[in-house]
Amino acid sequence: MKVLLVDDSMLSRKVQAKVLREVGVSEIVEAKDGLDAFAKLEDANFEVGLVLTDWNMPGLDGVSLIKKIRAHPRGGNLPVIVISSEFQPDKVGQAFKAGASAYVTKPFRTEVLRQRIASVRGIADLTSSDKPLLEGDLSRLGFAELVSFLNYSQKSGELIVNLESGEAGASFENGEVRDAWIGRFSSEAAFRALTRLERGSFSFHEGRPPRTQRIQASTLSLLMEAVKALDEEGKGG
Repeated sequence: MKVLLVDDSMLSRKVQAKVLREVGVSEIVEAKDGLDAFAKLEDANFEVGLVLTDWNMPGLDGVSLIKKIRAHPRGGNLPVIVISSEFQPDKVGQAFKAGASAYVTKPFRTEVLRQRIASVRGIADLTSSDKPLLEGDLSRLGFAELVSFLNYSQKSGELIVNLESGEAGASFENGEVRDAWIGRFSSEAAFRALTRLERGSFSFHEGRPPRTQRIQASTLSLLMEAVKALDEEGKGG
């Protein structure tokens, strides 16, 4: 897989390139900022498997780069992961709203990045297929990344997760999570539990009427909380 690594710090690129090689990335293209990155994407006809970008860069920052990628005809499904030391809620929210596939905070463990890459690549594979039903398994991708895609795509319907103990899921209206349930938990407690799932088949049933709204928090704030918790757990493991 070819990865475009974007960071204005040569040292940061060197460190991240080492981690990428550790997780099995075979080809790395480096860019010093967003403008350099977009030019290299166009030169490659957008034929890269993943973009890994910093946030703060001169010329064109990470979020502005994501917006340019998403506005391009070939950039709609390209996985983009933001890696940044920034974790203010508004910053993370801006990244997801712009179309980031995932967000990783520095410093991070190799396994955290490995999991995020697997998740966003899995979602890209699902969304590029001709199947009318979005379905797969959480052992291959993360629940938070799946919700991020549904939120950015402004999907309405039900995300059903089949577990050994029964059924769980979340209800969406125009990309916003309106309800979530798992076992005896509901609302925000259920959503937090769902983000920690590592296995279970899922299917998204687009067009199903939304359930009664029991979650008042925005989906972006739910995702921010999930990303922070998962990163902290990853670093502490």
